[in-house]
Amino acid sequence: MENYANSQASTQGLRETQEVTSQDVCTADNDSVWGRFYSVRDNVAVYNLVNSSYTFGRGEADYRFNRENFDGTYLPTISKIHFRVSRVFTADLDPVVIIEDLSCNGTYINKKNIGHGNKTVLKNNDEVALSSPQTKVFIFHDCLKNDDQDYPDEVTQRYTVTKKLGAGNFGEVRLAYKQGTLEKCAIKVLKKKGSQIQLNNIKQIGNEIQLLQSVNHPFIIRMEDVIDTPDKIYIVMEAAGGGELFDRLVHGGRLPEDTAKFYFYQLGVAVQYLHSRRITHRDIKPENILLATEEEDTCIKLTDFGLSKLAADTSQMTTFCGTMSYIAPELLDLGTLSYTNKVDMWSLGVVLFASLCCYAPFDGDDLKVRHLIRNAIFDFNRPVWNDVSQDAKDLITKLLVKEPTERLDVEQMLNHPWLQDDAVQSKVKDLLVKEQVSPSKKRRHEDSVVDEREMSTAKTPRFQTGITKIM
Repeated sequence: MENYANSQASTQGLRETQEVTSQDVCTADNDSVWGRFYSVRDNVAVYNLVNSSYTFGRGEADYRFNRENFDGTYLPTISKIHFRVSRVFTADLDPVVIIEDLSCNGTYINKKNIGHGNKTVLKNNDEVALSSPQTKVFIFHDCLKNDDQDYPDEVTQRYTVTKKLGAGNFGEVRLAYKQGTLEKCAIKVLKKKGSQIQLNNIKQIGNEIQLLQSVNHPFIIRMEDVIDTPDKIYIVMEAAGGGELFDRLVHGGRLPEDTAKFYFYQLGVAVQYLHSRRITHRDIKPENILLATEEEDTCIKLTDFGLSKLAADTSQMTTFCGTMSYIAPELLDLGTLSYTNKVDMWSLGVVLFASLCCYAPFDGDDLKVRHLIRNAIFDFNRPVWNDVSQDAKDLITKLLVKEPTERLDVEQMLNHPWLQDDAVQSKVKDLLVKEQVSPSKKRRHEDSVVDEREMSTAKTPRFQTGITKIM
């Protein structure tokens, strides 16, 4: 990518490019690099900040966006000079990073619009989006003021750890970048003390590691590294940029039936793989279903095997696991000492139900939910179900069956009439081929018919809320 001097520095000639190569390392010891914009998009370059001020936009900016970064529909919504980042010093000589919004359509920090002409302080791990809060482009890393001291050398020498992606009883998940290649990854930080790990025995975490190491499938998050320290275990996994299915349902509402089918078929293929390897997930829910990108036609990634267990020598399991709204009836029966991988099939039924209507099939207080689950009591009475096909409702009905032996297994599910959709199966097969050929291959965008030079000089159209597909 070319870098162009802004208008204020035009008399000084072009500024030297600060794009990051695989050999660049951002450390507090390197005083010339005070910040870095890590890219959250595969086709946008990571950028080192060395000078006191930089501009970003599709025109004559220090960092110029072009049709290799965004398609011809979205690129015009980015202003010629969209935002400026500056490093200034306070009266007590303490450096502060300021971001100024110069755009027509908005510069968003952590999904909040700065507002044209306004400035705000940019802090470590802040997320920058352009023209829409959903169009995340950068994560700011303050090379001099960050939380590297919170991580051991074994981690920081190999990874730059950035923003928190999520948290649970065991610890948290952080977005990170590999030193050298700058490839995105997710690091699950598991506490050995002061959490449920101490109560449940460290063996549970060892089980998760063993499972992840044995799994290799395009629709399942792969584990890439494990770092064991006296206080914590750091599990490095591939990153999924589209977030959780749960968040998409919460913020976007129920899925169109074709989209739900597309995701659910992928999920079925992932579970088929697990069950063929005698692995039962035991905690399938929208929070554990990640999306590779923010686009609607994207790859799903099943994750979080914290409650999984290999059933290598037996067909039944005896450990109580799962999340209340998604657990099968047999898990609530105190007289049942064992259960099979059919518990995953029940959870799949709940996921499909929630995806199509955006509410849970079993609702109420704890006692009521237990009663409804134990007796498999649910209905399709709300108006939202009027637009859902009979085949989809039939599949849910055959998955949410009280008696496990009468519940569909994964092979039967994948052969159900609702999933016999040639277009969906073809898209899923294409995803499998693409992911298997090159799992880490960067996404490439189709060339825009708009000439790049015309783009750099064209006026910025107002962003239309009707644009839903953002490349």
